[in-house]
Amino acid sequence: MSAFWHCLCIFRPADLLLRSEAGGRSGWGALGNTASFEILGPLRVANAGQPLKPAGPRQRALLAALLVRARQPVSLAGLIDALWGENPPVSAVANVHTYVSRLRRDLTDIGLPGRLTTDSAGYRLHVEPDELDSEVFEAAAARARAALAAGDAAKAVAIWQEAWQVWRGTLLEDVPRAGWLEADVVRLEEMAAAAREDSADARLAAGQYGALITELGVQVRQFPLREGLWWRLMRAQHEAGRRAEALETYRAVREVLVDALGVDPCDQIQDLHQEILRGGRPEGLNPVRPMQLPPDVDNFTGRAAELAELRKVLTQRTRSTLAAITGKAGVGKTSLAVRAAHEVGDQFGGGQLYVRLGGTGSSPRDPATVLAELLIALGVHPHAVPEDLEARAALYRSQLAARQVLIVLDDAKSMAQVRPLLPGSDSSAVLVTSRVQLVGAQTVNLDVLGAEDAVRLLGEIAGADRITAEPDAAAAVARYCGNLPLALRIAASRLARRGHWTVGRLAERLAGEGTRLNELRIDDLEARASLAWSYDALDEVQQRAFRLLGLLDVPDFPGWVVAALLGVDVPDAEEIVDSLADVHLLEVWQGRYRFHDLLRVFARERANEVDSADDRASALHRAFAAWLDLAVQAESGLPCRFLKVRLAPERSGLDTGRLLADPLAWLEAERDALVGVVEQALELGMTSLACDLACALTTLFDLRSHYDLWRHTHELALSAAVEDRHRAILHQGLGALAFYRDHYGEASEHFGQAQEIFARTGEHRGHAYANLGLGSVHLFHGRLDEAAVRLERSRETFGCCQDESGEAFALQALGIVHRNQGRLDDAARCLGKALEIFRRLGSRYGQACALFSIGLHHKARGDLSQTEQALLDAIELFRAASCPRDEALALHVLAASYAEQGDAGKASEMMSRSLTVFSPEDESAGKAATLYSLGWVAHRNQRPDEAAACFEQALRLFQRLDMQVHVSRTVNALQQLGLTVQGR
Repeated sequence: MSAFWHCLCIFRPADLLLRSEAGGRSGWGALGNTASFEILGPLRVANAGQPLKPAGPRQRALLAALLVRARQPVSLAGLIDALWGENPPVSAVANVHTYVSRLRRDLTDIGLPGRLTTDSAGYRLHVEPDELDSEVFEAAAARARAALAAGDAAKAVAIWQEAWQVWRGTLLEDVPRAGWLEADVVRLEEMAAAAREDSADARLAAGQYGALITELGVQVRQFPLREGLWWRLMRAQHEAGRRAEALETYRAVREVLVDALGVDPCDQIQDLHQEILRGGRPEGLNPVRPMQLPPDVDNFTGRAAELAELRKVLTQRTRSTLAAITGKAGVGKTSLAVRAAHEVGDQFGGGQLYVRLGGTGSSPRDPATVLAELLIALGVHPHAVPEDLEARAALYRSQLAARQVLIVLDDAKSMAQVRPLLPGSDSSAVLVTSRVQLVGAQTVNLDVLGAEDAVRLLGEIAGADRITAEPDAAAAVARYCGNLPLALRIAASRLARRGHWTVGRLAERLAGEGTRLNELRIDDLEARASLAWSYDALDEVQQRAFRLLGLLDVPDFPGWVVAALLGVDVPDAEEIVDSLADVHLLEVWQGRYRFHDLLRVFARERANEVDSADDRASALHRAFAAWLDLAVQAESGLPCRFLKVRLAPERSGLDTGRLLADPLAWLEAERDALVGVVEQALELGMTSLACDLACALTTLFDLRSHYDLWRHTHELALSAAVEDRHRAILHQGLGALAFYRDHYGEASEHFGQAQEIFARTGEHRGHAYANLGLGSVHLFHGRLDEAAVRLERSRETFGCCQDESGEAFALQALGIVHRNQGRLDDAARCLGKALEIFRRLGSRYGQACALFSIGLHHKARGDLSQTEQALLDAIELFRAASCPRDEALALHVLAASYAEQGDAGKASEMMSRSLTVFSPEDESAGKAATLYSLGWVAHRNQRPDEAAACFEQALRLFQRLDMQVHVSRTVNALQQLGLTVQGR
């Protein structure tokens, strides 16, 4: 048996254990990623250092057209248009055919066969994204823009520098262009123009004015009509203090635009010109210059990206600049605001105003009162302060109009409180901190510190030597503080005050959730009080939701769970949970919600104080029951795996139509929460509910290869199960898991225990599924007669129970047994009957499994055309049923069939597709098998480095999945081929 067919054996259940079904060899064209395709300059193609040399200009134009639309089909008419435009020669069609044939031959000559393909849609050049320089550039540009958006200007500049290295000149400068190709090149040139401006923005944000001025000086001469480049040059000169040069640049751009287009510069350039002019005039004669900022924060740690973003917003002022820092209690909003204000304060010649708005207290400050204080600080006599709010706001705006003032508004309750305190001109800027989002502000959402910064803050306050001496204990203290700056400062201050304490002693005192908040207080600092301010501001319903949500031992949760906890409608529940997120008592994470660790401790503390034990238990049971009901309903709509004993679907009182629109996506999103529910329900004695939920999760774990979670929940539930029904189904599930992972002795043991319990309790349908499992194990061991007896009994019982799906899977298995016995007519009858049943049931997954086996049946008969059609149909159905590993298996088999027919191109294409079925995060057995096969392909095409890389990835996945048979097989393959794997 070839190595390729060995790898097929780990796929289940589409092949229904096909280890002994197939044979043959594989051999197809080169795959790999050593090629380079370059269009950002002269046209170049090379593979492994060997260049491709297109013969003439039209040949280059053809290659360019296919690269500009890489991986997309380009029709014959489209190629003619790209090469000749509206005036093609009479021989255009013949010429294109010649060019395509020559290009295909040239690609093959440099080791790239199969890259240029033809189908009904046209010609397609297959290029990986990291092989084409324009796509490499676009990807790098996207990363650079994301880095700048996140406030990391230095990183953005570095990425842009790397990105520009792929440009070697003018785009396709040696290629004649016509028709749509000319238009597409213009589009790419526009992409480059936008990138130049975005790259300049990164340098501006990083303060690299000198280098930027030099670069832009060259670019405005190359692209004199790009006003964005002129504006950035003026801005860089202005920020660098080169006012005269900036004004001269304005004169130059105005002259260029008037001469070329007869228009003045755009409003943005005009506004910057006025800003530069104003910068040269005195501030005015008012001697009052308030300097109200509090002292800068001692031991300030981290927040480099956030500071960079705030500096950018506050110093590149536009009309009514408003920056906001939002985040949960204790996260360090005020500290960051004060540090940012001190860093940019010298750029505001009119001074700085600072006021606490008391937004989280019981009595938020009235804007009218705050305005009176600010007016007096600006030099207005107290007797001249108007009585009316609107009049005070108008006078305040007038006082600020001729000044450059930085206004810091700390702890705002809402935008309504802030709005009267905003200036009316662009000469001043406002920085606000708040626990709620402020509409209209450029917002920095502040989160807890990273792990390293959290430990560093402990060392800054308690002493670096003490923290360094006990790194594990320091990390534990930071973790118990949830990396929250307020809590970290309190903990570190306690250490600093108690020099005789070890860091480990503090960690031990913080370890208990029940007493943790008691430990986090010193002098006037107390974590509990800071959290309580936000809680006390909630209404009664919000407070109850916050308390009960804190009881959940899940990593995150959806908004609808509040409906079950409180007994309200889903829309109302989602409104409640969003209101808690608005004030940062909950975090929004990937469309779900979660607690900060200290907030969960605080919520549970409040729940234990306010809610009775019965109320807490009832609320949790309602939530767990709702999760179970939804999970069972979602699972009932998924492909039925052939060893699965299903629970009867139950209806939930929740409005599930919207929630379960995509059952598999819902289960995947809830996966970690559902596992947490199983664990917590068992801890609370809700054993029956936990067992039901563990059973319902099997299909998700099977479809997505979450084998570790499968074993964990099943073994946990089985250790506590008291009902025979649960014990039998859990044994059946563990048997299926062991079977999938090649642990056949363990699988037989679990299937046997399930069968014994099902028989004792008279559960005939479950007994049939256990028989199906045992028969499948016999099939893998080659005990075909025993397998046939088990499977026939299973089929008969399913028929008596009127379980048509189970009967169809049993028939499919019998078909495989009969084929392996050489009884091909009997096999055909069983497989045909299975397909008929699955079609009647409307089961796409079942039909795909049957068609897959039918395809292999045709292959055994030597009918390759029927084999191909059946496998293609199976592939489409597996994809429609969201079964990637089964789809990949069918692609593998189809590739092998093509290879045996000598069609290396199609075989290579199918193999490549089999890997793209899996996401980058996928760590399933199917992906491991695909990588294993690709390792053999690379070896046969004499690419040892690529082969070793594929085998290394496959080996890592097999080891993680505890599939020792395949671990040994992969190691043997490496030894056989004389390859070495990194780290071994």
